[in-house]
Amino acid sequence: MKKIVLVLVAITVAAFCEEKANDKKVMKLTLEEAKKIALAENPSLAITKAKIRAAAEAVKREKANYWPSLDLSAGITRVRDYPTTRPNRDFDNTTRYSAGASATWTIFDSFQREYNVLTANYNLVSAMHSDKDAQRLLIESVSMAFFSALLAQDNMDISKEDADFNRILLDDAQKRHDGGIAKASEVKNFQLKVQNAEADYVTSEKNWHLAIVVLGALLSIRTDNIWESLILVPPTTIKDEQYDFAKLYDYATQHRPDMLNCNAKIQNCRDAITAAKDRWYPKLSAFADYDFERTHAAHFNKHYDRAVDFGLKMTWNVFEGGRTSAEISQAEANLVQAIKERDDLLITIDSDIRQDLLTIQSSRKLLQLQEQTLATAKEIRDLVHEEYLGGTATITRLNEAQSDVTKAASARSAARIQLLNSIEGLRVSTAENLAE
Repeated sequence: MKKIVLVLVAITVAAFCEEKANDKKVMKLTLEEAKKIALAENPSLAITKAKIRAAAEAVKREKANYWPSLDLSAGITRVRDYPTTRPNRDFDNTTRYSAGASATWTIFDSFQREYNVLTANYNLVSAMHSDKDAQRLLIESVSMAFFSALLAQDNMDISKEDADFNRILLDDAQKRHDGGIAKASEVKNFQLKVQNAEADYVTSEKNWHLAIVVLGALLSIRTDNIWESLILVPPTTIKDEQYDFAKLYDYATQHRPDMLNCNAKIQNCRDAITAAKDRWYPKLSAFADYDFERTHAAHFNKHYDRAVDFGLKMTWNVFEGGRTSAEISQAEANLVQAIKERDDLLITIDSDIRQDLLTIQSSRKLLQLQEQTLATAKEIRDLVHEEYLGGTATITRLNEAQSDVTKAASARSAARIQLLNSIEGLRVSTAENLAE
């Protein structure tokens, strides 16, 4: 009876463990879903978002300079007077009490406040463009990791099919050897083929694990054996789109965040030139003070202890050693640099799009050829297999035919992944991936 109970307990525990294992969450992930998760969870984007918030507060800080400034003051001063003209060297000790308010308002400061606000706005816009560019590049990294994992998966499947096929041949060769028909070398040959295919599978599995770990890091998914929690869903079809270089180039120059950032930098440099030249103008401010001061007591009398003054103050710098001229020259040099950086980026965008289009075109042709090659290699392999079983083809020829199938399958998979990568690369170069 005890044995029966122990067996039942063991079965129950095994079933419970199996149920828990089956309850482990497995996520089916398409490329588009992976991009969305990365954009929502990747910590690098949180950094750029924090920079945007800081830049927005800097804009508020600069706009605050348009408002007047109001200060309240109060103080107690102990004075010990020691006149040298007094024969007894006596001290005169007095205590002075003061309180008051003062206000200043900069009416005109040679347009420097306007420039500071423009610069703060530029920093805000630049932070926003940097955030968008970080998203664009993050999506690219996610796509590359996703496709690398798919390629490794394909290679695992290819190695498994190669091992399964050679395992069938091994079983057949073993039976023929037992019947005295096949040689022992044929059995060993197929054993070697199975072992090589299994070794290839292990290598592809390692590459798959590495790609999944990289993808998980981009998605901020940290878990042990993450490859057991993710099932990647490959694209079912690849659209045969017709591309227009001029339209792609125009879209890129109008939407790429780094290009928009370059344009904003050029405008900021132009504003800096204007602001430097505006330093030649005078500055005008208004001020007002309302103070009380009394000796020996803090009981102020508005008629005797009060001091009120207000007015306008203008300052106009007429000489500062050529500082303003140097600032103008520096701003003009920065403008030239910013324009050259934009021109260089335009050349880079032009080159990136052209390269992507050429890669897409060649990858599409290569994929078509590799699909035809794979179909032909399988037909030849099947024919050679039948000839080998019929005794009209050698084992060497069969090995060659199966190797051709494996190579063609790997080449076909690589061509497909290359095409997917090149299409995604074009979307990155034009910033169309941000439109998603």
